[in-house]
Amino acid sequence: MIIQSLCKYYDILNKDGKVSGPGYSSANVSFSIVIDDEGNLKNIIDLRTGDKKPRPKTMNVPLHKSRSGKNPPPYFLCDNAKYVFGVEEVNKSKFKNDYKSSNKNTFTVLEETEKDVILVDESTQARFNSFRELHLSILKNIDDRSAVAFVKFIQKYSPEKFLDNPKIVQYKDQILDNASFVFYHDGSYLHEKSSIRRAWEDYQNNSMDRSDCLSQCLISGNKEPIARTHQLIKGVANAQSAGASLVGFNDKSFNSYGKTQSYNAPIGKYAMFKYTTALNYLLSNPKHRLSIGDSTVIFWADAPEGMYEDFTKYFINPVENKGDKKSNDGNSEKRITDNDLLVLVKDVLDIVRKGQDIRDVDLGIDPKKMFHILGLSPNNARLSVRFWYMNEFGDFVEKVSQHYFDMEIEKDNFAPPFISTYKLVNETVPKPQPSERPKPNPILSGLLMRSIINNTPYPVQMYNAILSRVKVERTINSVRAGFIKAYLFRLARTGSAYVKEDMITMSLNETSQDVPYRLGRLFAVLEKAQTDTSKSIGSTINSKYFSSASTTPAVVFPVLIKLAQHHIAKSDYGVRITKDIEDVLSGVDKFPPYLNLEEQGMFMLGYYHQKKANYQKKEEAKPAKEA
Repeated sequence: MIIQSLCKYYDILNKDGKVSGPGYSSANVSFSIVIDDEGNLKNIIDLRTGDKKPRPKTMNVPLHKSRSGKNPPPYFLCDNAKYVFGVEEVNKSKFKNDYKSSNKNTFTVLEETEKDVILVDESTQARFNSFRELHLSILKNIDDRSAVAFVKFIQKYSPEKFLDNPKIVQYKDQILDNASFVFYHDGSYLHEKSSIRRAWEDYQNNSMDRSDCLSQCLISGNKEPIARTHQLIKGVANAQSAGASLVGFNDKSFNSYGKTQSYNAPIGKYAMFKYTTALNYLLSNPKHRLSIGDSTVIFWADAPEGMYEDFTKYFINPVENKGDKKSNDGNSEKRITDNDLLVLVKDVLDIVRKGQDIRDVDLGIDPKKMFHILGLSPNNARLSVRFWYMNEFGDFVEKVSQHYFDMEIEKDNFAPPFISTYKLVNETVPKPQPSERPKPNPILSGLLMRSIINNTPYPVQMYNAILSRVKVERTINSVRAGFIKAYLFRLARTGSAYVKEDMITMSLNETSQDVPYRLGRLFAVLEKAQTDTSKSIGSTINSKYFSSASTTPAVVFPVLIKLAQHHIAKSDYGVRITKDIEDVLSGVDKFPPYLNLEEQGMFMLGYYHQKKANYQKKEEAKPAKEA
């Protein structure tokens, strides 16, 4: 269903004029080469924008197919210096090792500096020759001034003349830095002229040779030419910069019934073009993309672009409103939170909380539109699908709303109302300096998103990781406590845990008879007894006993209660502390020798709730400030 959904979205984008048609694709272009009627290079125009780090211009150009192998083919009217000019720049060490010390390469040095060498070798000459042959075969017989001028340009130019033109010399460093070029003549780009476009499209239509496989396409159901290889997908975080394959059979072990490469899963050339174009568009558009762990998440609705994308991005990965300040949402993309989105999200949550059907409420978004979420992660030259979701937009809203309800817990007034999935995953790793922070387990982001959008129990791997962090760091914040509560709550909802739903609350539950929960409360009370006795104490029982108390209470708590007697004797609040201890212990007949993982979670939840209650009592006990 992934490819079918992408093909359908391509049709929506194409109708809006946001993606290229068959035979064309988007490309990043840095320079425009201006030629005259005689094919002379008259000027080079820099198309890049930005001051500190110029960015190439995105243009709709003749199709850039994925290319690899010993003789990668040229592109039509838009390519890099190796093809357009037949030259290459290499550093001195590569030149010394690969050229001077070898007799295999025939080369001509055009310029040599302290660091680099500009040269023409057999490889670049062959690429220029293939570039010239392609364009001569398409343009030589075209009755068009620009086509004639370009034919003259490639016929009279040779790679050895590269540095003869002063305009090339002016931009040579940028030209040789993997820049792409288009051509300009007589007031317009060559690839945009109607007669040249017709010639290119005729060439594309006639390029199907006898080696093409005709078979039934898995997407359209029609018998048509099957794509042997698929376009590479670009924009997935940490994947190869040249792109990676979503569909590919590059090993014999993947093949069946004597078929090779993508013939094993026959997808027509047109369907291949549609899904790769739509996917590359989504990945290139920040409105449709965010990062969670190592996964790049894209999302779209079966509708023209609108509030679906803005709402979804904020709903999945909310950021705290900073007014006019920019905020990092964890995607390496700076954005300002829109107050309207925050209000809309709160309205949606209120509707779902009241038990109303989101589909019956007018929020300016059609909840019945089909909605899609795709999580991708890199795997060498391939892409792995971490998770896939397809359902009505209203169903997605209800599932994510339930996640936020499950995560609700008592927290500080200044804490953000919603916790992003990015921040949640990062709670599984230590918190040293940001530059030294280790990355979370890459599997967790996919498992977490899958549980959220399917409303299933959260990943036990993530639960264990958060328990471990709490034990090691001996502290529990509202994010970790919220996840522990949500994890146990979903287990209770499915009936697969000893805990019941009514045992798990947002704030302190003094009536709970659950022993692990009461032991967590007891630890917080004993810790407060110690800190009330001496404000300047170096280390508390937390730093020495928290981890073992949450695991083997029968060993630790007798020692802690004995220590507490010393603290109570010195404290001005001894009577109150004794009563607090007795109240908590009233539901504990004996200390269990060991707590399993679920019980450890209840222990930490009780500890967190009691700590918050202790803090509130302290705040209430403070004298009122004068106005």
